[in-house]
Amino acid sequence: MQELLLLPDTNVNTLTREHKTALDLAEGLPITEEILEIKECLIRYGAVKANDLNQPRDELRKTMTQIKKDVYFQLEQTRKTNRNVSGIENELRKLHRAGVNNAGNSVTVVAVLFAAVAFAALFTVPGGDYDNGMAVMVHTAPFKAFFISNALALFTSLAVVLVQITIVRGEVKAERKVVEVINKMMWLASVCTSVSYTTASYIVVGRRSQWAAILVTVIGGIIMGGILGTMTYYVVKSKRSRRERKKEKKSKKEGTLRLSYSDESEINPIYAI
Repeated sequence: MQELLLLPDTNVNTLTREHKTALDLAEGLPITEEILEIKECLIRYGAVKANDLNQPRDELRKTMTQIKKDVYFQLEQTRKTNRNVSGIENELRKLHRAGVNNAGNSVTVVAVLFAAVAFAALFTVPGGDYDNGMAVMVHTAPFKAFFISNALALFTSLAVVLVQITIVRGEVKAERKVVEVINKMMWLASVCTSVSYTTASYIVVGRRSQWAAILVTVIGGIIMGGILGTMTYYVVKSKRSRRERKKEKKSKKEGTLRLSYSDESEINPIYAI
């Protein structure tokens, strides 16, 4: 036994067809002094039982199985997360489209109201008219300002209605641009309607109560100027922030192209115009 174990090609833990080592075979023999010497010699040269020999392999197999389970669980969680994110993104797109459509419909209704008011004001001119239909105050400056501002409000509102009727629904980005434009046109119609009212107040109250017309002009100017100024500030601020975000995204994309990967997701913000 010792002579065999001293050979360089001898493997003390070689398995038989029954998957037993030399130590397993020695354990199965009757206990004698010679068998005990053989066991001691085998153990001295590193012999182990088959169960102990396969234990590291079993542990490795268990570890690999656990890793496979963990990887599968992570993949399932990632798949569920992607599915939920896709659903949320679709819902946001639907809300965005519905918001743009509602904004366009609201602007159309308001434009029709403005056009109706401006059209009716031409037939009920302030200050009255003669029997031949000519306005009494036709030669005064307030009436001329009233006539011009009322005409601008009428045609601007009709232009908004025409755009909303003609536009083909489909692309959200194009619709949003259209809503931006018609909103600015409605700003102009609102200003012209306000000017029409203030100039009409000068005609109606006359020179005796001119202070009332001045008071109405001051109040209307403060309200309209404050609101339009605030809205203009936020619109300019929104455009500036969007321009900065585009620059940041462009620089990030250039950087990710150099690194051959990208971990940034492009988000289209939903905002009120």
